[in-house]
Amino acid sequence: MNSRERKENKIALLGGTFDPVHNGHLALAGAAYRQLGVSEVVFIPTQLRYYKAGRLSTSAYDRVAMLALATAPYDHMKISDMELLCPPEENYTYITLEKLKAQYPDTELIFVIGGDSLANLSKWREAEKLFRLATFAAAVRDEVDRETAMELIRKYEAEYPGSKILLLTMEPEDVSSTMIREKAAAGESLEGLVPAEVETYMKKHQLYMER
Repeated sequence: MNSRERKENKIALLGGTFDPVHNGHLALAGAAYRQLGVSEVVFIPTQLRYYKAGRLSTSAYDRVAMLALATAPYDHMKISDMELLCPPEENYTYITLEKLKAQYPDTELIFVIGGDSLANLSKWREAEKLFRLATFAAAVRDEVDRETAMELIRKYEAEYPGSKILLLTMEPEDVSSTMIREKAAAGESLEGLVPAEVETYMKKHQLYMER
C-alpha cells in the first residue's frame, strides 16, 4: 500500500508490557502499517503491577527507553505513555480507547493483537465497549491460523453486532519477551532477536541479569 492510500484519520495501536520490546513486536507493527493503510502505529506500554518469576518488574522508564531505541528508525512508529501515567484503576484497554476516541473522534482506532490473543478477546474487561470503540486486527501465520481466526470472528460478529475484526498476515516469529529475559539472564547473545541498540542498553543497565 503506497503512502497516497494512507489515511490520516486511521491509526494502529499496539499495547503490551514490552518487557522488553523485541523484533517480533516490530514485525507486527510493520505488518500493521503495510497492510492496514494507517498513518502511524502507536506503541502503548502498560503498567506492570506484579512480580514476575521472583524478580522485580522492569521500570517503565527502561521499557520506554528501549521502545524509543527500537522505533527510532521508523518515522511511522510512535510511543504513548498514557497508560503509564494513569491511575492503576484506569489501566484497562477500554478506558484507554475511550480517552483516545474522545481526543480523536474522527479517527478510526485499530487495536493490533497477536493471533493467540483473539480467542480471549471476549474475556477482556468491558468487551462490548471495546468492539464499539475500535476495530481489531489479529495476526495469523498460516492457513490453519486463518481458519481458526475466521471461526472466532464469526462468533464475535454474532455475539457483538457491529464488531469489526481484520486479519494481518505475518511470517512466524520465534521470539518472545520471556525468551529475551531468559537469554539475557544467562548472558547469551540476543542478535537477531532485538535491535542492537536495545541489547546494548540492556547490557549497560544490567537489565534482566541475575542479581
